[in-house]
Parts: sequence; C-alpha cells; structure tokens
Amino acid sequence: MLGKLKAFCLHSLTVAWGYVLAMTGAAMTVIDNIGDALGDPNLRDQINNAIGDTRVAGRVLLVISIITILARLRSLRKAA
Repeated sequence: MLGKLKAFCLHSLTVAWGYVLAMTGAAMTVIDNIGDALGDPNLRDQINNAIGDTRVAGRVLLVISIITILARLRSLRKAA
C-alpha cells in the first residue's frame, strides 16, 4: 500500500504535501457540512474564532497546494 501511495505522489514528498494541503483546504471550505455531520453546528464558529474565515483559508490552501504541485511537476519534467 505504501508503494501505491508513493507512486501516486510520484515519489515526491513535495507532491504529497501539496495533496495534504489540498485536502485540508477542501475540508475547510465545506466545514459547515462537516460540522453538521459530526453533530456540532457551532464548529464553524469555533474555527472562525481561532483562525478567521474558513472559506478564505480553505481557498488559500487550495491555491498554495496547486502552485506547490505544479512547481514540483515542472522540476520533475525538467529532470527527465
């Protein structure tokens, strides 16, 4: 299983980190639905008090992850 995960990330920790950022950003943009599913309707308010607007933070993380993955893929392509 670890081999499949490494192959999916192109044997690059940077790409794996980009995927983690993307998943975190996606989760933050849908935090309302996650809070309802967990039975905590105030989850969004709690996170907003801690870090600010969850939608903006989620979108920022998604943009950072896209830039990270694209930069790494570019360097992998140059190396080949």
